Amino acid sequence: MKNFIQLLLFIFILIKSTAFAATVMNNNISVREGAGAFYAVTTVLNKGDEVNIIKDNDSWKKVKTNSGVTGWVSSNAFKAVASSIDYGIIAQDLSKRTISKSMVTAAVKGFFENQIKNPLLNRKILEQPHQQYNSPESYLRFKNETFEGRWKQKKFKRKNKIKQKGNFYIDEGMVAVSAYIVAKLTAPGIIEDQRVLIYVNNVAQLIVESTEFFDLPVTVHIADSNEIFANATPIGVIVISKGMIKMIKSEHELACLIGHELSHVTLAHGSTEIEIRKPLFAAEDGFSEIDQELGTDADTQELESMANEMYERSIKGRKDKYEMEADTRGIIYARRAGYNISGMVSLLKRIQASLPRSLDPDDSQHWIPYHMNTRIQSLEKYMGGKFKHGKQYKKFQRRYSKFCIH
Repeated sequence: MKNFIQLLLFIFILIKSTAFAATVMNNNISVREGAGAFYAVTTVLNKGDEVNIIKDNDSWKKVKTNSGVTGWVSSNAFKAVASSIDYGIIAQDLSKRTISKSMVTAAVKGFFENQIKNPLLNRKILEQPHQQYNSPESYLRFKNETFEGRWKQKKFKRKNKIKQKGNFYIDEGMVAVSAYIVAKLTAPGIIEDQRVLIYVNNVAQLIVESTEFFDLPVTVHIADSNEIFANATPIGVIVISKGMIKMIKSEHELACLIGHELSHVTLAHGSTEIEIRKPLFAAEDGFSEIDQELGTDADTQELESMANEMYERSIKGRKDKYEMEADTRGIIYARRAGYNISGMVSLLKRIQASLPRSLDPDDSQHWIPYHMNTRIQSLEKYMGGKFKHGKQYKKFQRRYSKFCIH
């Protein structure tokens, strides 16, 4: 019996290490230097490209392209079209170059040319909304420390299953609107404490790895503002205010907050609102249809109008339905990363107790809307009926205390 088990193990290892051909089934697939979205991009593959898989690491596969490039691609590259993920332009490495230079559509180029002169925006962030505060080495040390002496990340994921909800696609219009929103939210500047920025982005990377979009490049900017807000854009760039960071008391609260914001991305809340706002835009051709109907200058003006409207929506708050969906999805993401999910409720209660209660559904701080009690009660009911608290799920309060802003 022992020899038979050893033989099966040998066959399994042989299969996992044997190179075999595969066809890429989705567009805009990043080939990275390592197995993770935090590694640099070496090239981009598209649907129909052939590769040789030379190592299978579950979520990531080491491949060699027909042009001889060796690197790592997400297993999402080989998913059926019914659940396809297309990151569009952000499949490229945008953390090291100006985003406007990567755009193809004339209307979007015109938009960036106009907005770069806007004194109300953070110009650096507008040009580079994706930035890499943490290095792969820093993140891997953080990750190893997080799971040391307890379940591995795979087990947390296996015990808390999720399914992707529909296709996911990012076009140039979404990139432009997202860059505008992020640049406006960070107009006061970014905090100078690099230790805090690295730490928060390490937590964010751990959370995004625990989602079905584990290959999404994520950046968290901390705006140098004492207002209380957090906002995610469709391209995976999140802005959290210094005021919000001060409000948080433990890492599990931070993890739940980031999980909530990432849920707005993965559930396509922001991109859905953008799609509703631009009925003339062709889904596959970006701005080609409206280009033909209105002309480039009119297209740019329409995009600017849409960006302003989306910014106003972002600070006034999303629909009740979206917030509650993000609450429940977000705590699952946090739990899949090994965090105690009580952090979402404790954070919401602290914010509610600290700030004046608003009766205005369009209150500018969407974390404190008039329906907060209903939202907290709904989340507590969901948590109580679905999850059991175990000692494996941590708060990491002591680690947070080393980095928190006072």
